Amino acid sequence: MVMKLAALVISAIFRVFSLFPQRKKIALLSRQSARPFDFELLEPALAQAFSGYKIVWCCVTQGGKMTVLLMLKQLWHVATAEVCLVDGYVPAVSIPKGPRRSACIQLWHALGAVKKFGFQSLHTAAGRSPEAARAFSMHAGYSCIVAGFSGAVPAFAEAFGYTEDKFLPLGLPRCDYLIRPEYAEERARRSASLAAQVAALPAHAAADGASSVTRPVVLYAPTFRKNNANPAWLADAVCALDAVLPAEAALVVSAHPLDVEHLEGRSLSRRVLVARDTATIDAIHVADYAVTDYSAVAFEALLADKKTYFYVPDIEEYRISPGLNVDPVAEASTISTTDAAELADRIASDLAKGSYDAAGARAFARAYGIDPDPTYCAVDAIVDVVRTYLKN
Repeated sequence: MVMKLAALVISAIFRVFSLFPQRKKIALLSRQSARPFDFELLEPALAQAFSGYKIVWCCVTQGGKMTVLLMLKQLWHVATAEVCLVDGYVPAVSIPKGPRRSACIQLWHALGAVKKFGFQSLHTAAGRSPEAARAFSMHAGYSCIVAGFSGAVPAFAEAFGYTEDKFLPLGLPRCDYLIRPEYAEERARRSASLAAQVAALPAHAAADGASSVTRPVVLYAPTFRKNNANPAWLADAVCALDAVLPAEAALVVSAHPLDVEHLEGRSLSRRVLVARDTATIDAIHVADYAVTDYSAVAFEALLADKKTYFYVPDIEEYRISPGLNVDPVAEASTISTTDAAELADRIASDLAKGSYDAAGARAFARAYGIDPDPTYCAVDAIVDVVRTYLKN
């Protein structure tokens, strides 16, 4: 009852705001972060292409909490802008009922979906309740949805509740950032701090007793597990990897801050670094190996041509809740494992003999629509989509 009442109030406020004139304005709205990286990459191109339009940011504060004031601001922009761009579920877009003047383009914040989400996972422990989804019109109101890769479209269609013709597999601005040469200096700048930390690690002894300061970097970037029964799961996983990975390797952990907290007090070797001030997309630049589980980081790493592994010790649980769109063990067996020791053996073998199954990884990536082309520009493609919805 409370959720229905809240939805009615939001719709009423939206109708009042819709009485005001529409502006030559493109609004960037987010509940994900204060400065979504895809928006940062896209904004200069929007400003250049549409000089007569005002580009407005209306996102959560750094803390990431939705407030009543922010909700009102986002409702105002949805009611008065010509085009809104969102990177996740935004209540101001989805809840209001009735006609609206603005178009809304969803730039979902992940390039694909390994685990199920949205309408796919309503009846699982990891998903939202069906009552909340109905009351808050989950994912309603999109004019179109930009998908990272073609392989994501079937899963996204189920998760958002749209037919596949509403999806445009154009890639995201971050795709350009990962592979286009004009971003090389920016990639180096943003990853410089982490690269320096890796370089400062103590030297390790090689098998022949010689000392070397060059360390292969293993990036561990797992997905955030909401409502997990074991809050210390990340610490357990990092300890397990630290115990078995080749001694010469550096282990860089890039995970949600709430999970990283549980690393405090754990006994870890000096080769373990936590990438606290470096985004995962930039930690990829430093890595020789990218290890993840059910995170779309896998698609970013594969696009960047990094040696990528799926480490999925709890896959039986994930097959049940929230469910999987991509089952790594079944679909990419040569780069997937449920066992830390097996993962360590594969990395050690590759370091010694170059045994990584690059052909298998490429086949898996291409089946998902990942085909790196540094001449393609996702930003330009998205700007063209925005152009089709502008009235002037």
